[in-house]
Amino acid sequence: MSGEAGGASAARRAVVEQLLPNGRFAVRLEDGAQRIEARLAGRARIDLVRLIPGDRVLVERSPLDPSRGRIVGKV
Repeated sequence: MSGEAGGASAARRAVVEQLLPNGRFAVRLEDGAQRIEARLAGRARIDLVRLIPGDRVLVERSPLDPSRGRIVGKV
């Protein structure tokens, strides 16, 4: 089993718009269609990735809730 409920989702490019409390970020997908709430993925958190508004990142969207995701790295 992969451990994910809905299958793997492809990483998409996004731009950090706003820093939110508790290590969350508001990001807008590069196509401009949707704004989602994302958190840092485990590896990015361990590597101490610092993000500020305007940074370009890779985001994996949650298969269960498309308005949430996780940031897997900086571009």
